[in-house]
Amino acid sequence: MKKITTAAIGVSCLLYALSAFAALFIWQDEKGAYRLSDKLNQLPKEYQNLAGDKLEQKKEANGIGYWRDNRGNYHFYRVAQAAPPTNQQTPAPPPQKPAYDPLLDNAWKGAANPEVWTKRVAKVVAADEVLLDGGETLVFTGVAFPEELKRDSAVHQEAVEYLQKLIEGKTVKILFDRKKQDEKGRLLGEVFLGHDIFVNADLVLKGYCKTKTVAPNFEYMKLYRKLEENAKKEKLGIWKELSK
Repeated sequence: MKKITTAAIGVSCLLYALSAFAALFIWQDEKGAYRLSDKLNQLPKEYQNLAGDKLEQKKEANGIGYWRDNRGNYHFYRVAQAAPPTNQQTPAPPPQKPAYDPLLDNAWKGAANPEVWTKRVAKVVAADEVLLDGGETLVFTGVAFPEELKRDSAVHQEAVEYLQKLIEGKTVKILFDRKKQDEKGRLLGEVFLGHDIFVNADLVLKGYCKTKTVAPNFEYMKLYRKLEENAKKEKLGIWKELSK
């Protein structure tokens, strides 16, 4: 089998998880924090009015604007206002640290992992667990459906149905961290569908799982936490119930 690394999976894994099948709208709120949504009506009103019914590649008007990147995502921003002319020379402002941009995050990069399995997903058992065609049970490492929510809840059924459509009956790549099995003998792995879909990260982004640290498996934890923060803000999936 050809060995691959997490870096070889490519930045497309992160971008897929962040894109979530549709173009994202990215903007900064009044506190300077980046917000993401795939729904135009969740943008601030001024940005909605700028976009209107037709989304162009780039547009500026009334001190605001947006541009579209090569992945189809829309970045909204405020246009810097030119200062009035003056005869006095003012010192240049100190350089500012660039704000965090989730689409430029390199947290998906990890250490080389020589062991990669190619397996077909025979059945989705739960939102964070699947049965492989060889009879092995695999749990998504680093993420988990919250224990405080019942497995017969509507949100868990929604998560299971989503995962069934995504990977059930399909062949996936499985990477392993330092700890390969849990105390019950179940495999602990990071699952990739092709070279585009990082399933563990996608479940966190959609709000179907939250982060769960299983020492010494710390690969991708920075990425999971940042995706979890966004799902919490948007109250997606499990966070609609946990925020009550």
